[in-house]
Amino acid sequence: MACPVGAKSIVDALEMNFKVHTETRKVIESIDRRFTYGKGDEGAWAPNVNNDQALEIVEKAVKNCGYTLGKDMAIGIDFASSSFWDEKTKVYDYSRQGVKRDTAGQIEFVNRLIRDYKLIYAEDPVHEGDFESMAVLTTKNQKALVTGDDMLVTNAGKVKQAMKYGACSGAILKVNQAGSLYDAMNFAQECKKNGIRIITSHRSGESVDSHISHIAIATDSKMIKTGVLGGERVAKLNELVRLTEYDLIEGMAELSSA
Repeated sequence: MACPVGAKSIVDALEMNFKVHTETRKVIESIDRRFTYGKGDEGAWAPNVNNDQALEIVEKAVKNCGYTLGKDMAIGIDFASSSFWDEKTKVYDYSRQGVKRDTAGQIEFVNRLIRDYKLIYAEDPVHEGDFESMAVLTTKNQKALVTGDDMLVTNAGKVKQAMKYGACSGAILKVNQAGSLYDAMNFAQECKKNGIRIITSHRSGESVDSHISHIAIATDSKMIKTGVLGGERVAKLNELVRLTEYDLIEGMAELSSA
């Protein structure tokens, strides 16, 4: 994910993200002559590369745009670690790369990526039930938002559980994951009470409804995940621009796009 931390406004953030997205395509083209221009359902490029290569591509794109990594533009990752966790063997099975990592290996892997690529955001870096390891990563990486999505599922009770371990410095808020706006706002209040930063998020299967732009503002979210291309993604971005015109979100300059 591209996180324009140096942006001074929403419009500035959008321009930076579009620029990096376009440059990322050019970098992919330069290393893969058979690139099919495929995209994921959130608008992200989908080249045939491994995890480290993907990060190297984005890092190069950021620098090619004239931005300083970690200062103007930062990188974020949704690790989706629960999808790799094998409960029977107790390992993270990255089958496409032929790599298996135990819990200690996963923690080391995440720490390395945060350090080497100056990650500002790490979502679900361990599987959803491992609050202890999440706490280790949260303590170790205080400059990054170590964020729970699968772990917290927009549930205030899960936030209280995480706090017993000192896990999570960030939390994903998805209204339809909570079940109601009331429950989502209770979740946001519990996060604020415990010093956890909120990231309001879209879903992979989205509609053109732009309500999450308003929810991000109402909950004083640190970031918003919207995706960067496609009508259902752009709808949220356009709404942020419209709200900016009414001076409602002067302080909200950080925006993340998959």
